[in-house]
Amino acid sequence: MGLNYAIANLISVVVYFTTILIFVDAILTWIPSVSSYHPAVRLLRSITALIYAPIRKIIPPEKTGFIDISPMIAILALQIIGNILIQILVTRG
Repeated sequence: MGLNYAIANLISVVVYFTTILIFVDAILTWIPSVSSYHPAVRLLRSITALIYAPIRKIIPPEKTGFIDISPMIAILALQIIGNILIQILVTRG
C-alpha cells in the first residue's frame, strides 16, 4: 500500500519537473540573447529533445506553419499520462 503511494508521488515529481524543463526550454526560444551554446542551455535542450523527437515525427513543425507545438503537446501528454498512472496506483493501493 505505501509503495504504491511512494511511486505515485515519484511520478508526480517527475512530471512536475519535466513540465518545468519543457516550459523553460520553450521560453528560452523566445529570448534572442540566450546563447544556444551555453552549457546549461545545451543540457536542457538535450533533455527536451528526447521528449520532442517522437512528437515531431508525428507532427513536424512544417505541418503547423513552422510553429513548433511539440512543447505544448509534450506537457499535455505528460500531464495526462502522469494522472492516469497515479490514479491506477492510488486506486490499487
